[in-house]
Amino acid sequence: MVESYSVDLAAQQIVRWLMDEERRHRFDLLVRTARSFQHRDLGPGDDSRLGDVEREDLSEKAEVGTMEVVPRHKPSLWTLRVRVVDEIGPTLPVDEPVPSGEEEIDLLAFYEEFIANDRGLAEVSAEVEGPAAKGSLTRVLEAMREDRHQR
Repeated sequence: MVESYSVDLAAQQIVRWLMDEERRHRFDLLVRTARSFQHRDLGPGDDSRLGDVEREDLSEKAEVGTMEVVPRHKPSLWTLRVRVVDEIGPTLPVDEPVPSGEEEIDLLAFYEEFIANDRGLAEVSAEVEGPAAKGSLTRVLEAMREDRHQR
């Protein structure tokens, strides 16, 4: 049975630890990072200074960064996720187009774009497949929390 829960560890600490692990060439985790954009129409009252016609032309845009970390040898055991949503704000149809769908980026780009600049709201969560998986992930999270690295 899969259990999902929120993780009380800063996204910055997780990403920096992963970057350090990667530099040490003892990386035993798979990391997937991506960027995407979300659009939604402005609703009534989102900007009371606008009339109905102007509101129809505008949409809200958010840039979303996602990172998933899984164990290399048993990727279905657990998943650690970091999701950062940066509300860019209102945009017009004539504004610069953004890619549709997800665009894969590397860990350094994810760090520089979403974490180092402290952009948006970061949420950290996990999914585990039973008590053994939770124990495995807990050991990794403790290493991140104490900034321990494999030697």
